[in-house]
Amino acid sequence: MAKFRAGMVAVVASMVSFSQGQPWMFNLTGACDMEDGIEGMSFVKQGTTRSGAPYYKAMRGEKYLYYDPDCMTPTDDMSTDGTPRWIIDKIKPNVTRDHDLDGDGVCNYIAGIESNYYGHPPTRGEWTMNCAGNYQQHFLVLLEVTTTETLTTTTRTMTVTTTTTTRAPLLNAPKSLTLSGACAFKRALNGLTYDLAGTTA
Repeated sequence: MAKFRAGMVAVVASMVSFSQGQPWMFNLTGACDMEDGIEGMSFVKQGTTRSGAPYYKAMRGEKYLYYDPDCMTPTDDMSTDGTPRWIIDKIKPNVTRDHDLDGDGVCNYIAGIESNYYGHPPTRGEWTMNCAGNYQQHFLVLLEVTTTETLTTTTRTMTVTTTTTTRAPLLNAPKSLTLSGACAFKRALNGLTYDLAGTTA
């Protein structure tokens, strides 16, 4: 009887990693206690305004974080404020306006911080906050949340083994066999001849 290995199949999947990061949300801390408290709120990016700056909406409630190049609208007896700033407001910004995005004509908001940079709000700084009707300075921290997506395919090896058994062919097999050497109790079997009748499976 002979044995041989028919083959081995190895399947190897290489590691694939895909990561993509994009600033899309800020978690706010450091706000004062007030009726419309924003402490602990998460602001999620909604799009961009006319200036190209991103704007954000709170995950709970109608609160917005946006950049306004000028939060006032000029009137006959009042010029514009002329100070760009990041604003937290109850009113959704009008993304088609180039200034006074909430359209109220005045600089009235929950919180604001002056800034000439419109790429994203400052991650930390002194904001002027409306705390129950009183404007106060509060150091706010905006913790940036970055999306990360990872797709991983692990490496595995699988082995398949096939074993085949072959039988030696019956070449020149004797046509008959004569038995001898039986014990005394079975001595009657001595001398018996067994003729070849065929093969089994």
